[in-house]
Amino acid sequence: MTDEPFYKSHWRNIDPERMPAYRHGFGWDEATEKLYHPADIAAGQSVADFGCGPGKVSVALAKKVGSGGHVHAIDINREFLDLTKENAAAAGVSGQVTTHLNDGVSLPIENASLDRITARNAIMYVDEPVETLREFHRVLRPGGLAHAIDGDWYMMVAEPVAHGPWRAFVEAASHACRNSDMGRKLFGAFVVAGFQDVRVSIVANADVDGRLLGMIRNMAKYALESRAIDREAVVKVVSEIERAHASGLYLVVSPQFVVTGRKPD
Repeated sequence: MTDEPFYKSHWRNIDPERMPAYRHGFGWDEATEKLYHPADIAAGQSVADFGCGPGKVSVALAKKVGSGGHVHAIDINREFLDLTKENAAAAGVSGQVTTHLNDGVSLPIENASLDRITARNAIMYVDEPVETLREFHRVLRPGGLAHAIDGDWYMMVAEPVAHGPWRAFVEAASHACRNSDMGRKLFGAFVVAGFQDVRVSIVANADVDGRLLGMIRNMAKYALESRAIDREAVVKVVSEIERAHASGLYLVVSPQFVVTGRKPD
């Protein structure tokens, strides 16, 4: 796998220093509930969670579908799938969750076997987004819903960093994604993939507490690894944001595009 592009390899083989954040984060809270509300997940459904990460969302979905439903947790990283199994066991839903190692090229799910398929901040990392969404279309039953949530790094706001340095920082960090502006492209990709009744909303909660600092620090690592920007420029951006956080002037907004489409009956 050494010839894989960075946007894929850094998820298949996650740096050990990054893993604790994923192990302890990605929980289900009120904000997450709102993001998944358009997916209309209910008892008895068969659901796939594409790009499941440590599986906390998969567990929450398993609770929603209940004993009569099932969740297929799909991810490119084996350790994430192990964590998914641990979290499912701890929540008492092991029998309702099946894990699959997969990167979205061809899903290990039978034709027309799912009621819902969801993905959060995952489509931006796949090789061919439209082809992955066509796989979503294939595995859904007629009338089933595909639901995707993705960011758009170029629409992020980071106060008080000036526009020019921030743009250069984002451009350099973007080599970590196949499409770092996937959010704005989701609607068109859903339509091309064959979905109907495609609905779009944008959620953009302001972070003034530092919730997104971890994301910005990860972006700094990606920017440095790209070698497209000077280290000094990266350090300056991150330092300015951290000083703003310490002084109470910090404000970061990272819009999430929420798109839902129906497979025709």
